[in-house]
Amino acid sequence: MKRVVVVGLTVFAVTALPASARADTAKTIVEGVAAAALTGIICSGVALTAEDEIDPEDYARRGWMIGVGGSYAIETFEDDAQSNLDRILGVPTRLSVDNSFGFSGRGGYRCHRRFSAEFQIEWLDGFDSDFSSTGFGELGELRFEPIVYTTNVKGYLLTGRYQPFLLLGAGLTSVDAKLTKDNVGLGLSSNQNENSFTMRFGGGIDLYATKNVVVSLQADYVRPFGNLDDLTYVSIGWGLQYRF
Repeated sequence: MKRVVVVGLTVFAVTALPASARADTAKTIVEGVAAAALTGIICSGVALTAEDEIDPEDYARRGWMIGVGGSYAIETFEDDAQSNLDRILGVPTRLSVDNSFGFSGRGGYRCHRRFSAEFQIEWLDGFDSDFSSTGFGELGELRFEPIVYTTNVKGYLLTGRYQPFLLLGAGLTSVDAKLTKDNVGLGLSSNQNENSFTMRFGGGIDLYATKNVVVSLQADYVRPFGNLDDLTYVSIGWGLQYRF
């Protein structure tokens, strides 16, 4: 069984490699689970060793949270993908990749007034790409629909009503690559799936409307590895959280 990487030979931009897709997926899941477990252990250690500090407004209290929101993903892989496409096809091409809107959900625990851990799922509506070449016209159209699962650690710079934070996450990206039009015989099936270990780097600010309702703004750089190495993007996110 073959796997196709880097924008399905355009955005993934690598020829098919022989390997067991099942083994690769299992390895990726193990990596993601291990990263999530490590994150939880770190946060638990902080909670057990930290001393409670005086917090009269209670915005930085320990406790559970849930949240939902939206995001706008700005692709950062178009130039690399076009270079790979030129190499694969052997002719100069023009590649255009659209950005994508998405939705996210999260749940976590504030284990210390300065730290919390959360599990986040981000689903993107899809990056649409089309590629063409002078003299050949339109060559093909592809659509990539990522779902990113990460466990994040957040460190808060302030602990009052306005709480700017830094974020580091690790987990799994799963991408469905759909070939909607193929004029050059790339040899792709109409729908292929790839999974990859992924890191998330970012920051933002939590704004407490009340002690329980939080408005969150966030910007992250999402970086898959392995087969999806080139499928990077910047996620601009917003949402509401409820703190118990």
